[in-house]
Amino acid sequence: MSCWCGSTAPPAARHRCRTACARPARPERLRERRMSACADGTRTSAYDMNRPRMEFAMHRPLSLLAAACLLAACSQPEPGGKPGKARLPAEPARNAKSDRPADSDDAGASTRLTVYSGDYDALGQLTQPMPGMPGYALVERPLRYTLAAGSNAVTATNVSPAMDVEAALLQPRSPGVGVVGQRYIGALSGTQDVLARAIGMKIAVEHTSGGAKQTDSGTLLAANDGLSLALNDGRIKVIHDYDNFSIIDAGDALPREAALQWTVEAEKPGDAAFVLSYPMGGMAWRAEYLARIAPGKGCQLALDGAAQVSNRSGVTFSNARLTLVAGEPRRSVTGGGARYREMAYADAYAAAPAAAPPPPAERRSGEYHAYELPGTSRVSNGATERLPLFAARDSVACERVYLLDGGEPGWIPDRPQLAPDGAGATGKQPVVASVVIQNTGDAGLGRALPAGRVRVFDGEDFLGESPLGHTANGEEIRLQVGTAFDLSAEREATAFSVDRSGRTITESFAIELRNAKQEAATVRVIEPLPRWRDWELVDSSIAADAKGAQKVEFLVPVPAEGTTTLTYTVRYRWPRELNP
Repeated sequence: MSCWCGSTAPPAARHRCRTACARPARPERLRERRMSACADGTRTSAYDMNRPRMEFAMHRPLSLLAAACLLAACSQPEPGGKPGKARLPAEPARNAKSDRPADSDDAGASTRLTVYSGDYDALGQLTQPMPGMPGYALVERPLRYTLAAGSNAVTATNVSPAMDVEAALLQPRSPGVGVVGQRYIGALSGTQDVLARAIGMKIAVEHTSGGAKQTDSGTLLAANDGLSLALNDGRIKVIHDYDNFSIIDAGDALPREAALQWTVEAEKPGDAAFVLSYPMGGMAWRAEYLARIAPGKGCQLALDGAAQVSNRSGVTFSNARLTLVAGEPRRSVTGGGARYREMAYADAYAAAPAAAPPPPAERRSGEYHAYELPGTSRVSNGATERLPLFAARDSVACERVYLLDGGEPGWIPDRPQLAPDGAGATGKQPVVASVVIQNTGDAGLGRALPAGRVRVFDGEDFLGESPLGHTANGEEIRLQVGTAFDLSAEREATAFSVDRSGRTITESFAIELRNAKQEAATVRVIEPLPRWRDWELVDSSIAADAKGAQKVEFLVPVPAEGTTTLTYTVRYRWPRELNP
């Protein structure tokens, strides 16, 4: 029997170690002495390297001389000795220290958070952050570590499980520092994930056998169809039905949260600054508008805009410089980055503060528009934050428009359609109420408007809400707010004929519009012409304008508490070579 005493230890310590090793000892005491407690990471005996620390306390205390042997750091075998199965681990990297907040460095710099619009509704029902989830944001987070000269191991926690790991980048901001390796540690996602990572570790499994509770301990070999354990007596036991399990002495083997780890080389010791940047899913925003029409005969409205920022990333940003980008950049989706689409639900949002903060500064960002919010913001995980987007516009010119739309033709036929039906619905038809705004400075607006939702009120009465796409300066905004109660329409096909020798189809329609309001209204009627691409309007009671290849539009005035009937006749003609 022999033990190894390190040559780097002081002579007196090596002498005490060899003296203690030379004394007769029981096998278990000898095994204890051979167990290394080396502070310099030299060797550990194969017998004890996997034993839980709880088992160590069951042995009798070591003598002072045996303890001296352990402290001497066994690193070399005595002449003729063999190390057996013990291995010499590589010199570990030093762990750098940092006591700075997770999203700030010691100079007070804040995380920069850029959130892109799009996928807002898709985040509605998602609560578990995961790679490839809807939403897109860019994170730039300052970090600072105290490094030793040479190789250092540094870690950043409080990172989102929805991050794009392949795109994560740690950039040194101090001279003489370089990043030579990166590793991502994913957070545990559930019971099966815990079992998968615990394979090869000692676990205790509680189960019921013959009506009695029983606990088996051993090394977990597999966790597919039940739990396969290598018991201490050499048997392999498979437990299909178990109550619970616990991992013995898991320590840091299983992560408590997602983390990024790096190996960093430093030319000299001292503090070093870094910037961690990564894209992630789980965050999105949309604009939320409130339009309130002023009372009176004309149409003037006040328009207020705010941003709704939804955070489902698994991380809270408590001190972030926030930029909102109106635009949806194209991203490639590969592997586990499958996009998850869920039905939206209505998010509750924080009430606006009594004193509104200043609006964000707007600027162009490549092909998009960016809104930089002043100061810093807190964006909590699982919450939806309401933030001001632009100063309210108190007087914006608008127009009330009523629309009767016969619908899209649906498709362009390859030959004339001779069947009597198929030219649009007949009977009672809804008239849709809309509010139209010209996005110009003359109308009181004249600014780029990010996509979102517009809620429209007529005084204190809610008219309805309408989606709004990204709208550039100078474009028309058409908000469909609901079905008009006091306006109705009825469409009737009055004539239809086919002349094969003349290669024509002729049909006529009558549309009756009724107005129960006490003021006149104009209804915009759009009629599809779906039978063939070669057509002409041969008769109409009101002048028409062509709208595209197979649609016409009529502006029909309807008197107060009165009725107007629109009639028109259309003729289709096909060429001689066709035989419909």
